[in-house]
Amino acid sequence: MYAPSVMSSRTYPTVIMRRARPEDLPVVRGLLSGAELPLAGVDEHFEAFMVAVTAGGVVGAVGVEKYGEYGLLRSAVVVPESRGRGIGALLTLRALETSRTRGVRAVYLLTTTAADYFTRFGFRRIAREDVPQELWQSAELKGACPESATVMMVETAPPAEPEPKRK
Repeated sequence: MYAPSVMSSRTYPTVIMRRARPEDLPVVRGLLSGAELPLAGVDEHFEAFMVAVTAGGVVGAVGVEKYGEYGLLRSAVVVPESRGRGIGALLTLRALETSRTRGVRAVYLLTTTAADYFTRFGFRRIAREDVPQELWQSAELKGACPESATVMMVETAPPAEPEPKRK
């Protein structure tokens, strides 16, 4: 006799990745506060955020502030009960792809706890003094992140080819 397979009692809701909307800001600020991540600069750069959304609402977020040819990945957060499902990875990959399509040559980040996590996306540790001058406009580099934070970067596009010399 045929017995239907039993579904796992551990099912997950559908997650959609989308650009953040103004009405998402209070929820994202709450997520960041709960994860003890800096809020400085979030309001000013919120149009560059992505969110992960389920039927229950926003469950994760990430932003990339653009400064010239460079981006600063910041505020990567997922609600505790949704961690371990790949939501953070999807947000990070989407942020990097969006940066690439926006002409960002390299993305940088500062972290006090997740350096090992970000290596899986190609980020490598660098010295703070190697951060491009353009990024020093960000609130995170101006002091929102502690001096002890690990600085990392990943190239998202090859350097521009120099113009050929005309004869």
